[in-house]
Amino acid sequence: METYSEKFTEHGYLVVKSALCEADLAPLIAVVSDVVDKRATELYNEGVISDTYENLPFEHRWHAILKACGRENEVFGWHTLVFSEALFELITHPKVLDVLEHLIGSDIQFNGDFWVRPKLPNEKLTTLPWHQDSAYMPDTENDTHLTVWLPLVDVKTENGALQFLPGSHKAGLQTYHRVPGEAFAVPVLPPTSSHTEIDTLEMQKGDLLVFNNLVFHRSLFNRSDMIRWSVDFRFSPTDTSLDGLWHEAIACPARARETRQCPTSWQDWRAQWEASPHKGRFV
Repeated sequence: METYSEKFTEHGYLVVKSALCEADLAPLIAVVSDVVDKRATELYNEGVISDTYENLPFEHRWHAILKACGRENEVFGWHTLVFSEALFELITHPKVLDVLEHLIGSDIQFNGDFWVRPKLPNEKLTTLPWHQDSAYMPDTENDTHLTVWLPLVDVKTENGALQFLPGSHKAGLQTYHRVPGEAFAVPVLPPTSSHTEIDTLEMQKGDLLVFNNLVFHRSLFNRSDMIRWSVDFRFSPTDTSLDGLWHEAIACPARARETRQCPTSWQDWRAQWEASPHKGRFV
């Protein structure tokens, strides 16, 4: 794992192949599939669609439902819809935390920020420009905040792979501004030129990607006929300030140095959620 740490320090991101197995991801995929099934049933009962497409596979069904009713994704990622014990178990999975431990030590906190993202074919909403995560998380540029990104299907260039600029985190947070037509702020100075190295990450289900809050990355347009499902969540060393972050209310300890165990139970986290403004606020 030392080479993992060295690669991460140099590049600002790291892919761990086959970090998780099918059984690790299956509970959350079941939760997502159940959300899709319930929504399909609702639309069918309302007479909006004439077929629930229950025989279509996970990577096609939600897109078929939306096409049938002439709708598109309304939000960038799912949040309240997928809040569940399965999500908590994946966020705090020992295999995930083992990777993080080699990068930031064994006192780890979950920052409370999580999303399940259905990246639909030919969809602009989920096709992000080059950015650094700290541009959207105020006052985090001087601390380490790591994103763990897990594909729930195989990811190729054609269905919306992530791209990174290796080593771009070393230059610090750049200046951002709003551009008409873009949902997110973009850097004032383009981070790429004709000589810039771009790393396109084709990944398989079960691979784990972790990246720094200052490394430049973007998501490609999905030119396939399938949904690129993924889940992501964020971590930092315990006691890193989360002041001002919208998800602070549902942050929790994920691993303690003394025991190398997660000191937070599902019941604890669910109680935080119930008491927070997050419940019912996001799709």
